[in-house]
Amino acid sequence: MNGHGRFASLAANEDGRPAATPDSPYSTWSGAPVFVGRAAELGALRDALVAATAADRGAALVVSGQPGTGKSALLEAAVRAARTEGMRVLRCAGIRGSNPPDLSGLLQTMWPVLSNGLEPTDTPDPVVAAHPVDTVAPDPADMTDPVTPHHPPTGAAPRAALALDALVRVLVDGAPAPGTGHSWLAFAVLEVLATVSRTGPPLLVAVDDWDALDAPSREVLAFVARRARGHPLALLMISRPHRTLPSPLTGLPVLSLGPLPPSESALLLASRRPGLDAETVRELLATAAGNPLALLELPVPSEDTVPSMPVSSDRLASAMAPGAAGLSAGTRDLLLVAALHPEGELTLLLSAASRIGGTAVDFATLEPAERAGIVAFDGTRPYFGHPAMAGAIVHGTDPHRCRAAHAALAAVLPPGSVRMLWHRSQAVEGSDPELAARLEALDGDALERCEPRMAVRLLRRASDLYQDPADQGRCALRAAQLAQLLGLERMARTMAHRALRHPLGPLGTLCAEALTRIDPADAQPPTSSASAAPVSSALASSAPNSAPPDRADPATRGFTNPAHWPAPIGAVEQDNALELARITAPVIVGDDERCEALVAFLDGMSDRADDSRWLNAMAMVRPLDRAGTVLASMPANRYLTDLPVRDIERLGQTAMYAGDPVRAMDLFRQAERRRFHAQPDQLPWVLLRQGLAHLGMGSWAQAEHAFRRCAKLADSAYRQDHHAAAARLLRDVVRATRTGTSAGPRSARDLEAARRSMPTIESVLAVYSAWALVEGGDTASALPALSSLLRDPHTRSIAQFAVVAFAEAAKAEEASPEALVMLEELETELGARCPQAVALRLTVARAVLADEHDAQAMFQRAFAEDLSRWPYLEAPLRLAEGRWLRLRRQFADAQATLRQAAAAFTMLGAEARAPRIAAELRASGERADGAAQGASRATAARDLLTARELRIAGLAARGLSNREIGEQLGLAPRTIGAYLYRIFPQLGVTSRAQLAETLRDLKDP
Repeated sequence: MNGHGRFASLAANEDGRPAATPDSPYSTWSGAPVFVGRAAELGALRDALVAATAADRGAALVVSGQPGTGKSALLEAAVRAARTEGMRVLRCAGIRGSNPPDLSGLLQTMWPVLSNGLEPTDTPDPVVAAHPVDTVAPDPADMTDPVTPHHPPTGAAPRAALALDALVRVLVDGAPAPGTGHSWLAFAVLEVLATVSRTGPPLLVAVDDWDALDAPSREVLAFVARRARGHPLALLMISRPHRTLPSPLTGLPVLSLGPLPPSESALLLASRRPGLDAETVRELLATAAGNPLALLELPVPSEDTVPSMPVSSDRLASAMAPGAAGLSAGTRDLLLVAALHPEGELTLLLSAASRIGGTAVDFATLEPAERAGIVAFDGTRPYFGHPAMAGAIVHGTDPHRCRAAHAALAAVLPPGSVRMLWHRSQAVEGSDPELAARLEALDGDALERCEPRMAVRLLRRASDLYQDPADQGRCALRAAQLAQLLGLERMARTMAHRALRHPLGPLGTLCAEALTRIDPADAQPPTSSASAAPVSSALASSAPNSAPPDRADPATRGFTNPAHWPAPIGAVEQDNALELARITAPVIVGDDERCEALVAFLDGMSDRADDSRWLNAMAMVRPLDRAGTVLASMPANRYLTDLPVRDIERLGQTAMYAGDPVRAMDLFRQAERRRFHAQPDQLPWVLLRQGLAHLGMGSWAQAEHAFRRCAKLADSAYRQDHHAAAARLLRDVVRATRTGTSAGPRSARDLEAARRSMPTIESVLAVYSAWALVEGGDTASALPALSSLLRDPHTRSIAQFAVVAFAEAAKAEEASPEALVMLEELETELGARCPQAVALRLTVARAVLADEHDAQAMFQRAFAEDLSRWPYLEAPLRLAEGRWLRLRRQFADAQATLRQAAAAFTMLGAEARAPRIAAELRASGERADGAAQGASRATAARDLLTARELRIAGLAARGLSNREIGEQLGLAPRTIGAYLYRIFPQLGVTSRAQLAETLRDLKDP
């Protein structure tokens, strides 16, 4: 059998994953993929074994990695494959946290040879087979006359026989090594192993936890590994990364095991721990950070545990921190406070640790933990090498000692700070109404400081510390509402059930029932990194099973039917009413009767019309006919500095619902600046909404850039697969719209993940896929698609962004009268308070659809509007006017107008428009080089452009995007687009490719 065909059990299958093995830590009993994400490592092990079995060759490989990365599992796979191929296997394993006697590891390794002599054998040794993972030293009772059986067979090298006898005396009898001690011992072991490998089947020496062996055994095995070449001998040694340089293994081939990528981590978790809810999966993925053992061993966090501690398991704690139990009491106290307050500086942690035991601890206390590899010190604070290490440190710690640690931290933290009160609350047993009131009051401060999860924990703990049932219910309900807003579905349901056990007002009770019964998939995703709100009010009606919950379950009819809600009385009930409206609005969208009831209920709370929840719910259920009212009630930008960032994000969503993406973009940019410094993990949500705002503005190049940034951050930095899936789908459809092509098929898995980020993703994709047909010139297919989307009340609020594209398709298909009727119906629905943004779209659409007699008046009316912030409206308007002028044979004016249209479309990134506009220019008498017939071109670019315009034109000609040019010149991308909008007509070009050619032709002295 050739090398490629051997050790097939280590080969990956067609999808890059090896066959299942039931006893692997990565395997599943159902035969699911094992060794997820380790195909390359398995290939390296296979190559090492193939090299060992080839004549006059040999191989040594060190598999290095942090605890829990799967080193031992890979070693087991290699051992099974070697035995399957007939190799003889010698094994040993170190035991962490122990103090093994000298040469004990070497005795484990050599015992089968010492007991059987140099006779080759094709079957696994019974002692080794009895201990497949961590073979221990043999029992002396089993070593009957260990010397006499070791005479070599006829033909064996006398030197090897002598070495074997000497090894028996040294390793079994405990005699001193002859000659130069360990140097002699290393050569003797090499001689014996080489003889065994030459006179019998190839030999594999498998060493697990090499760094936990005794020092003499480590030295000898490292020596043999360096000299394995030239013998049919393979050495596989498992070791954690050495903390000092040079390492004793320096120079040997090393196979490093890193963390699994997010996608592979999710696959492993789904195959081994199915049935976990989405919130638990996100928490486990974040804490495990790609560590396979942590993914399989971390328990589901329990919010009922007081005091609050990081979670771990016995196996995970022994792997992550095996030597922690042997550290001094002062070091353990220091590690305990570091685990409970990971952001603390060392001086503060030392002060807190001193209070636990009553004995002062100093900087030297940290050194044993550093030597054990538990923590590292960056000069300011100690930090654990892995997120799960904190749980391993506190695992098994007595709760009273944890309370003492929390109390010590509260004593050294700034008085009145959020963290101080939090640790103080964890140190309290029983009730403390005064502290509970302080925690409840701190809720707002925690949110202002962009610590929403801490705010939920504060409210939950305040509920526990209150004595009055009404106070307990109020705090529990507030915690449930905030948890639902943050996408913490499990916590929201838990706290809502707890709130229902206490007296609540009528609306509070309805709100708690809603939080316990509404499926998170039916609810609007909140303003957090966990999930997100849609671009429009329509729930994903095109998705299956999208009917409101109460139609399927009569038990839910009460809290999802606003007609049955009582009027709020008092400030607490008003807050509960707004929260109930926020939770219910996305569920009832599409049900006109209940939407009208919710609008009437909100109208009864007109004194709270400045609340972002009121505005958001109103815009969601009535995005068109109430859009003007909502936009007029939104606060001006100068009043936003005092608002929490979550309210700014909600107002941005409201502006998108109401059809004003420019206002939404301003709000989302403010949110990005605040999230960037305080909570960068929520940037993917903000960037996704920025991309949607760019999409609504028609700035397709900027939208594609925002979606690309979102996907990159969500995938790599913050592991938010739902945002990444939505961003990738939207990026693809934007690219298709720009190029006038099809976005390609969309997998059901991507759509399902994207719906968690944006429930209306399918409606948005449908609208812009139809728009892409218009850009590609297939107006015959685009017109019925856009007509259907504009007629559907569930998608109309999204489709109105494409009303100008709909008008262009209708004009091309000579269906202008029918299209004008549909626009009249849309304007009637909007009413007298039609938002300016929507009115501008309708005005431009009518100008595009105008016949020859009305065109001039309609164009004048449209150009009389301020289109400076709406380039995607001005571009098709100028294109329509240019065509109209050409048909009237006003060629000079037509050329100038068409060049302006070409520049505008280029600024927007509408690549598919360029050839069609070029055809219009040729039809109007424009020459192929961009100049009109009979016109003369300037001989120098500086005669046409200013110095800054020349520089911008040169950078654009090199292929730089607007954002890249802006970064070089310190200007906003929109400013660069405005410059190019002026530059293109002056140079008579319609694309960046023509710009580069034109600049080469124009000569500057």
